Amino acid sequence: MKLHGALGISGGDVVAFAGAGGKSAAILQVARELTEAGMTVLTVPTTKMFMGEVERLGPLVTSEDPRELVAGVKAALFDGSDSVVAGRARISKNRIDGVDPDTVGDLAPLADVILVEADGSRRRPIKGTAPHEPVIPASSTLAVAVGNVSALGSPVDEDHVHRPAVFSELTGVSPGQSITARAFARALAEGSLARVPETTRTAALITGVEPGRPMADASTIARELWRFDLRDVILTSIPMDAPVRVWVP
Repeated sequence: MKLHGALGISGGDVVAFAGAGGKSAAILQVARELTEAGMTVLTVPTTKMFMGEVERLGPLVTSEDPRELVAGVKAALFDGSDSVVAGRARISKNRIDGVDPDTVGDLAPLADVILVEADGSRRRPIKGTAPHEPVIPASSTLAVAVGNVSALGSPVDEDHVHRPAVFSELTGVSPGQSITARAFARALAEGSLARVPETTRTAALITGVEPGRPMADASTIARELWRFDLRDVILTSIPMDAPVRVWVP
């Protein structure tokens, strides 16, 4: 099963990824699958994005002027690139600045599918979502909340959780206590997906899954997500090494 198929991504979609624990790897995998299927893909961060990710996705177009950005992306796709990244500017050697979420709507008609990296997590497996994030464009047709199964049972601390104090406030799990399946699910359903546009479809992606204990743990989390009325839950081996495996519980 392909990841984009399991998530229900098709032509015309604007897909915002939020959360932690494999979000960037999921974007890379979906972009790869879509281009292999003959589709054009535009990846757009609305916060920040590392150049290491950009370089694996395709040529980068930047401009602080939305009209110039649209023209630049159109030219890159016209020149034959099937995967392009758009950003507002390079803010350092290693990062690009994200575009205004309203600009994503202007970019949407240019490619078959738009992939939006809507927040950051400092490479932690799960996160507490701050009030100013994720930055999900109003034009999004699908929002995907991401969390890595390895967070289950880990303590709420800086090593395992991005913004642990925010995570504790949302989930009720105190600093140093173990992350429960209920807390994991709440962090996705009421954190990453708390400010999704009303008409946007939602899904949860549990990463780091493999047969055995991780699969059992992910299934437990999936049941908790269903209790939050988040029905579309996908399990994947991302970000572990290929071949990428995908399951629908």
